[in-house]
Amino acid sequence: MPSRGTPFFFAFSDSEAGRFAARRLRRENTGLRVVAHASGRPWVVGRWADEDIAVARAGSTAVVLIGTLPELCDRLTDRVERLRDLDELDTLSTSVAGDFHLLACLAGDMRVQGTAYGSRRIFHTRSQDTEVVADRAALLAEFVGARLDEAAVAMRLVQPLPALLAERVLWHGVSAVPPGRQLTLQADGRLRSRRWHRPPEPRVPLAQGAAAVRSALTDAVAARTRLGGLISGDLSGGMDSTSICSLAARDGTAKLIACTAPGDESENDDGFYARLAVEKMPGTEHFVLPKDELPLFYSGILDEHSRTDTPSIFAVSRDRATVLNSRMAERGSRLHLTGYGGDHLFLGSAAQYHGLLPRRPVLSLQQLRAYRILFSWSWREVLAQLADRRSYRSALASLSVHRSGDLSISAPALGWLVPPHIPVWLTGDCRAMIQRQFAEAAHNAEPYAPTSGRHRELEAIHVGTQEMRAVSEMVRHVGVPLATPYFDDHVIDAALSVRIEDRATPWAYKPLLTEAMRGIVADGCLARTTKGDGSRDETGGLYRHRDELAALWDDSALTALGLVDAEALRQSTTRPGSPEMQDSAISSVLACEVWLRTAYNGASRNEAPRRTTA
Repeated sequence: MPSRGTPFFFAFSDSEAGRFAARRLRRENTGLRVVAHASGRPWVVGRWADEDIAVARAGSTAVVLIGTLPELCDRLTDRVERLRDLDELDTLSTSVAGDFHLLACLAGDMRVQGTAYGSRRIFHTRSQDTEVVADRAALLAEFVGARLDEAAVAMRLVQPLPALLAERVLWHGVSAVPPGRQLTLQADGRLRSRRWHRPPEPRVPLAQGAAAVRSALTDAVAARTRLGGLISGDLSGGMDSTSICSLAARDGTAKLIACTAPGDESENDDGFYARLAVEKMPGTEHFVLPKDELPLFYSGILDEHSRTDTPSIFAVSRDRATVLNSRMAERGSRLHLTGYGGDHLFLGSAAQYHGLLPRRPVLSLQQLRAYRILFSWSWREVLAQLADRRSYRSALASLSVHRSGDLSISAPALGWLVPPHIPVWLTGDCRAMIQRQFAEAAHNAEPYAPTSGRHRELEAIHVGTQEMRAVSEMVRHVGVPLATPYFDDHVIDAALSVRIEDRATPWAYKPLLTEAMRGIVADGCLARTTKGDGSRDETGGLYRHRDELAALWDDSALTALGLVDAEALRQSTTRPGSPEMQDSAISSVLACEVWLRTAYNGASRNEAPRRTTA
């Protein structure tokens, strides 16, 4: 089980089988907290802080919220007293600020759900005649001794992997509840999964949408500051983190330390814009990390303590990604705010105009012409992709491990998916395994939305929230929980409701967020047209740590599973400038290797990974 107080929960049915399973969990893990059913049997068992849970009861009916909560306890009790059907809870999560799981019991039925877009997720499995639900797949797999799904691991070695495939749990017998769906365990023992949320249609004009985004972000930040005390936040100088810090400083409920790691300021102007932003944040302390204390990429990659549900590319830069959080833990910060998610909501993509083209051809072609000029795309490639009107299933069926995708910005990507990069170090067995998964997925896969542009947008959000769950686990191990206000359901809904042309445009940088933050963020920051680039540090990290990276393949867990060619990887990692290392191809294999070693709790590197996670 996780260390250092990482929160988690299991949920059990109100039955003797559920009671027995809960007792076993508590016997194997001391100090767990319990919320009981009305019968007295254990219902919710796990680890959480007092401020992260709200429980409301009315007779045998009960609702539990776990996570970042708004101040709604009185209203929650009133709602429970009026509750006649579990489906009446559909609007609760998106109608209030915060980021939380929802569990409810009514007339013997139990409902469990995460968030609409995946920042909090739900998993379930069968154990000794009862269904067990949890918020962590890794812990659920450990609890029941589930076997590793090698095919699911193999798929993680190619990037970008379509999100529908990336959502597959990495253990046999453990299932994920997709974002936006809830799981109901009925009194008769049957499972029912139902969609409780659908993204809004993009119809709201810019001015109205900016006001809604401003209100939603203000409330999301307030949900994090409301307990006061000392908090910290990333302040890179970019618009996303600057907006979050500016709102936290403006709120004034908590004392804020804004943290900047500018690196070499002769190469980027992040530090300049961070200092400019702080001038409009009275009472905020500005911590600037000296450039010689900023770790290079690939530093700390062998830290195997954070057990995550999925491999994360952030594992390749663990020390770099957590250095500010570590410093703020030393200062006593209770929470660290991040601007991650801003790109997913406000940057926009030319792919949006693929779906809009039939309805608004003139606008779409005007925008696409500008994107083509901006990124030096070939008209022939653009027109070929616009003419491609295949279904999502057909697009998935066309994926081949024998054709590697071009991930550079000079190649347009307007369709349902971006063909993934296929690394040269995958074994033949691994490639065959991946190809079978592509073919099987194409039989019944459903897109997130009717058009490719909206599907790709939602896919990016789902991938982003999944990454942040892994990062949050890594950050918590250095001592400070992470908060991502942009990924709150009501913030995402506010952003996605705005018209495509007001969010995705080659003519302006994040126009919706810019308009929403006008008067809150310094005007000079809103007008910024540059962006810091860490590519030089990434290349430097490859050279600095190439011997350590090459040594990984001497006792590789992936090699033991027959998924990668250790010699090909060893040769590639000792030549950081080689073509096969482009497109960050090394990141996915490193992330999977470190994840496997962690999942098996540091098993001997001289033996094949065990096939259970116990």
